[in-house]
Amino acid sequence: MKYTIPFIVFTLVSVTAFSQSLRISESSSTRSNSAGEFTVAGHQISMTKTSLGFTSGAASSDLNSLTALSGALGINGITVYEGGGKELYNSSAYELQSGDNSAKVYVKPNGGFIVRENIANFLFFDESGSIEQSISNSSQSTEGESVSELAADPAFKTVVLYNPKIVRDQIEGSRARIVKPNWTTTDIFYSGDRAIRFVKVSEDGQFIAVVSYKDGEDDKVDVMDRFGNELETFSFNQTVADLRFSKDGEFVTIRSNSRVGVYSLIDGEREGSTSFRSMLHFAEYVPQDNTIIALTADIAGSVLSGVEFHAINVEARAIERQDYNGQLGISDLLSVSLDRTGSNSYSLTGLSKALNLSVSF
Repeated sequence: MKYTIPFIVFTLVSVTAFSQSLRISESSSTRSNSAGEFTVAGHQISMTKTSLGFTSGAASSDLNSLTALSGALGINGITVYEGGGKELYNSSAYELQSGDNSAKVYVKPNGGFIVRENIANFLFFDESGSIEQSISNSSQSTEGESVSELAADPAFKTVVLYNPKIVRDQIEGSRARIVKPNWTTTDIFYSGDRAIRFVKVSEDGQFIAVVSYKDGEDDKVDVMDRFGNELETFSFNQTVADLRFSKDGEFVTIRSNSRVGVYSLIDGEREGSTSFRSMLHFAEYVPQDNTIIALTADIAGSVLSGVEFHAINVEARAIERQDYNGQLGISDLLSVSLDRTGSNSYSLTGLSKALNLSVSF
């Protein structure tokens, strides 16, 4: 089924926002963190584009490519660290080929990892550093293709390899495939004239969303289960920047840099949609409270400033806003996560500071 998200579902301009109704507090464990310091699993880690630093003093620097929180790929091989800086695995068995700018590491929670190399090849390593399987994701197009990408849930229960662009007959298409437990792959998405913007897997690995685009047309979101069975298709008339599944798997939140829309995956019904004047960096719908939590801010490098939080109650058509007085660091290596801690109460992690939010309408 196809659904188009309109520009706006309900108007909020007539609603008065009382800042005291949305309260923000910093977690004591992260209050002193700078914009370049992050707390992960109880460990303080400093991160730049080229290095990792740990509370214990251990560090990984001069990296060719820093691609995962607990792993690094350098010219001398692969090193895997646990959160406190302890070296779990170090081997020069894999050496980065000179000039291969496509090399990337994806680290699993058990210490295993996946290496992308040579544009489209993926090497799967177990926790001891032994190669389990090599899978080529090449489309074999004679006209070229972009670097293959990998998407997975945090536990790597569901792994998707995809070709964002495949050129055939001078037209950009794309493809996505699931890696099955027996190391075979199954196509779950193919288009001869739409490129893939990104693929998102739900936290529990049960759902997959493929976001595709084509010049002159709206972005399209195809949602399917982990076996590739299509559930819903949505259109979004702005560039989709992120997509989030609700933890119960019943709703999907789609956002651009200025708009957010929420849809039900059960019946395809629209729950709500609204737009923002400032740049939107995060938005997620919490179905238990019928509320969208959103963050807008200016960004310079990896630092957010002029931060404002928004809470939109879809059922009551009410909104509350609150400025955050300070800067927040953001990293491509960490996913921003919203957890419900009680009725209309939430914790936001993945930024340089963990924040507690409480709202009343």
